[in-house]
Amino acid sequence: MIQYEIERLRRDRPYSMQVNHFHDHYEIYYLLSGKRYYFIQDRSYFIQEGDLVFIDKNQLHKTRNVDEETHERILLSFDDRWIRSIGEDASTHLLVPFVQKQHVFSLSGTNRTLVENLLFQLLREQQQALGGWQLNSRALFTQLLIFCSRMTDRISTAQDHAPQSHNPKIFEIVAYINEHYRNRLTLASISETFYISPSYFCRSFKETTGFSFVEYLNNVRIREAQRLLRETKLKVIHIAEQSGFDSVAHFGRVFKQVTSQTPLECRKLMRLSQ
Repeated sequence: MIQYEIERLRRDRPYSMQVNHFHDHYEIYYLLSGKRYYFIQDRSYFIQEGDLVFIDKNQLHKTRNVDEETHERILLSFDDRWIRSIGEDASTHLLVPFVQKQHVFSLSGTNRTLVENLLFQLLREQQQALGGWQLNSRALFTQLLIFCSRMTDRISTAQDHAPQSHNPKIFEIVAYINEHYRNRLTLASISETFYISPSYFCRSFKETTGFSFVEYLNNVRIREAQRLLRETKLKVIHIAEQSGFDSVAHFGRVFKQVTSQTPLECRKLMRLSQ
């Protein structure tokens, strides 16, 4: 199970994430070179080199290519156990960037140099694994997030990042799905509610979010199901109903498809990790 890891990856050909993506750990995504579209929760952002992206726990997100652009990025992943290992009040100071509504920070000049140096040091610590590397990683990691927390109000933020294709109706539909996922939602009902043709809706939704309508709806519902599995003692059949599924069989199939686990396996693992 993840506590902390960091990786650097370069792709020399166009790449878009093919899998549905949300998880119960935090991510910091730094784009070293190239350009990307990044869908986070209910918006799509255009990001480029020097941009730092913060992904909170259980936020639906997906990256995809811009034209034929190659890219290189650093991805830092960690969970609450790693934060707790730093100190009792660490989350108060270190998780500030994750609770802001702005997800993307544009770095330049000395700010960019400082963040890149910290990230490269973290990469070296993990790769070399010398004595005390985890302790030094915690120190570097703490310095990185304290810096970002202090700069939150001053760094150019996601407000400067326009969506790939500014389509207010699609974002309106995304917000509607996020609020009404418990109801029976179909392609036809969405198209009728928002006065949009099914074909145009499917094409525009995919272009704007990177997800198909069904993929996005299923992920929103499964994310809620995971919350209920973790925080309640409800039976699986009731969790399926409250998450918007018509049958527990369908719920089980979709849950396994999205998480690679059964609902009961997921509940057991969540309780063991608490």
